[in-house]
Amino acid sequence: MTKKKWLIIGVVVLAIITVLAIAIPVYAATSDATPSPTQLTPANKAGALLRLLLVQDQTKAFAYVEQAEAAGKITADQATAVENFWTQYHTQFTKAVVLRRLLRAKNESNVKAFLDKAVANGQITQTQETNVIKLWETLHPLTSATGTATP
Repeated sequence: MTKKKWLIIGVVVLAIITVLAIAIPVYAATSDATPSPTQLTPANKAGALLRLLLVQDQTKAFAYVEQAEAAGKITADQATAVENFWTQYHTQFTKAVVLRRLLRAKNESNVKAFLDKAVANGQITQTQETNVIKLWETLHPLTSATGTATP
């Protein structure tokens, strides 16, 4: 009877392993843990705008915007806003590596401290500082909305 008992245990264990081997990949394939971004959301907005600002050619940049609009990823109003944004900021963005690093920064107070120091040293004007802060706040709406700015 012990052989029969071990045979039953072996078959049950083999059945459990087989079920798990089939069920886990099927479950993982059906649950989209990382859905592809199909819309321009606050979470992926900063990365999309940073990549667009790196495009030097206006025709090419606007073609990307039109392509996104045609694919339904952005609305016509968003397309116009992105084109205006690109026109306003791309020249100063592409000129300086420091500006790119500032725009990628996650903490607004650090950005403001760095810019205040640059104004104090005469490296940039107050207007340039204001423009960079506006651009940073546009790229990081969730961060600037949560109150990381100093009072």
